Amino acid sequence: MEIRGHQYAAIQGSVFIDSASGTEGEVIAGKAGKTLYINYMVISISEWKNQSDYIEIRDGSGGYAFINFEVGANYGTRIYPVFLGEYGYSLTQGNGLFANSTATQDITVTALGYYK
Repeated sequence: MEIRGHQYAAIQGSVFIDSASGTEGEVIAGKAGKTLYINYMVISISEWKNQSDYIEIRDGSGGYAFINFEVGANYGTRIYPVFLGEYGYSLTQGNGLFANSTATQDITVTALGYYK
């Protein structure tokens, strides 16, 4: 992946979180001394079952939720493509990308980025 004239190895990760396995999962692992930049994500969400269901995309485990949304009951299955620009959205140095969900729906998050 070429960014501003420099070559960086592309990194991709995916996580599936279901209502039986828990509420948080690591999409792409962080690396000590490196910053993870996220260029593109696809968020796939199963049918919402409860009024207060939500998902969050986080900067690190339990970290800042830079994508966070909630919808009403019986919303239906949705797929959200998220483009974060050619240079990407930078996470805190050393942090990985995590997805968090309430326990009433299944989500899959796939992301593409690079370390710098």
